[in-house]
Amino acid sequence: MALLTFPLSLDEFFHLLPASVAKMSPGEALEVAETGGGEILTADIGTALWAGQLDMGPMTHAEAASVAPLLNVLRRAGSSFLVSDPTRPWPRLDPNAAFLGSSTPKIRAVGPSMRELSVEGLPAGYPLSRGDLLSFQYGTAPVRHALHELVGSAIADSAGQTGLIEVNPPLRPGAVAGMALQFLWPRCKARLVPGSAETGTSRHVITSEMSLRWTQTLR
Repeated sequence: MALLTFPLSLDEFFHLLPASVAKMSPGEALEVAETGGGEILTADIGTALWAGQLDMGPMTHAEAASVAPLLNVLRRAGSSFLVSDPTRPWPRLDPNAAFLGSSTPKIRAVGPSMRELSVEGLPAGYPLSRGDLLSFQYGTAPVRHALHELVGSAIADSAGQTGLIEVNPPLRPGAVAGMALQFLWPRCKARLVPGSAETGTSRHVITSEMSLRWTQTLR
C-alpha cells in the first residue's frame, strides 16, 4: 500500500466517519474595542476560517479500529484532510446534484468588493439558494481550498450564467474568473485542533465517544 498523501480525500477519511453530531461554521477574525462613549468598534484582523466538530456514534471495535489509525496519523505535524458539511452536500434544490449532472460550472467574474461572484457553465434555469455551499482551488505551493456559502440566491439564464451573488466568507486574493467550482460535496482543507482528537472508550463490544475538532488551513 502506498504511503498516505495529504490532504486525505473525503473518501479516504471524512466519509468513513459515522458522525452522529456535526458542527461547522465560518469563524470570526475580529478585534473589538469600546470607546469612552460606549460605542463598540470592530475591525477585521485576519482571515475568517471554517471550523467544526464531529462526534462519532457507537461503533464495533472493528469499525473503530479502521478509523482510529487515520485519526492518529492526522495528529502529526503537517497532516491534513478534506472536510465537508454533511447537512449541505449539494445545492438545496438539486438533491444529489442530479440536475447539475456533468456540467462544469466556473467562476464567471469576481465583484470588486471580493464579496460577490457570478457563475457560468450551469444548466439553463439552474437554481442556487441562500445557504448553498461552493468550493474551488486556487494558488500553487500550496494549493488552497476555498469554501463559501451563498448569502443570496440566483437562477441561471438560458446561457447557464448568473449575476453576482454575495458569498461568505469574503473571497481571498487569488479567486479569479475561470476557476472550476465544486457544488457536490463542497470541501475545504482542514487540520485537527491539537489535543482535540479522542479515539473513543471501549465497553463490551462497542466503542463510543470518538470525536475530533478541526479548523480550516490555507497551507
